[in-house]
Amino acid sequence: MGVVAVVTPHPMPLFDQVTGFPPDDAVDLTMSMPLSLAVYMTMLESTGHAADVAVLRAVYVDEARETARGLQSRIAAVAGADVPDTARLRVTHIVEERVPRTNGLRPHVHFFVGTTARDGARTLPVDVDALTTAAETDVLPASRDRLVATTTQRCGLVWGATPWSPCEVLEPPWLVARAAEIRDDEPPCPGPWPRRQVLVGRPS
Repeated sequence: MGVVAVVTPHPMPLFDQVTGFPPDDAVDLTMSMPLSLAVYMTMLESTGHAADVAVLRAVYVDEARETARGLQSRIAAVAGADVPDTARLRVTHIVEERVPRTNGLRPHVHFFVGTTARDGARTLPVDVDALTTAAETDVLPASRDRLVATTTQRCGLVWGATPWSPCEVLEPPWLVARAAEIRDDEPPCPGPWPRRQVLVGRPS
C-alpha cells in the first residue's frame, strides 16, 4: 500500500487586500529575503538582467505562499494541541520589493495573522507568543531551505552560512562582503498598516 501524502491547507484570508485592511489586533510577521540575495537582485536589475530578476521574483512570490501554508501547519502549536483538523488560521500576506529610505531591492513579506483561528463559525484564540516562536524556529528555517533548494536548482546560486547569518549567497564573494557592510544599517519596513510587528529572523 502506497504512502498517502498529507497536504497542509492554506489558511483563510484575514482580509481582502483590495477593499480591506487588517483588524487592529492583527500581528504583522515580517520576513525578509536574505540580504545577499536582495543585493544580487539589485545588481541584476541595475545591469539590465530583467529576465533573471523576474525568475527570482517569481520564486520568492511562490515561497511566500508556501510560507503562509507553513504557518497554518503549526496551528496546533499556536491554538492548542486539541485544535480540530478543520481549524484554519487567518492570514493575508503581502510581498513588497522595497523598504522606505533604502536604496535597491529589498524583497520581504508581511504576513498579517489574525489573533483568532476559525473552525466553521467557531473562533479559537491564537497564542501570539507561540506564533512568534513557531515562526522563528520552524517556519522561517523551512522557508529558507526551500528558497535555497529552488534557487540552487533553477538559478545555480551557491549558498552557505556566514558568521552573521545562517543562509547567504556565497558567490560571487562580493555579495556577502557587501551584505556584511550594510546589514546593521538596514531599517525594517514598517509595513502598509501600523500593527503589532514581529521581525522574524532579525535581532530585536
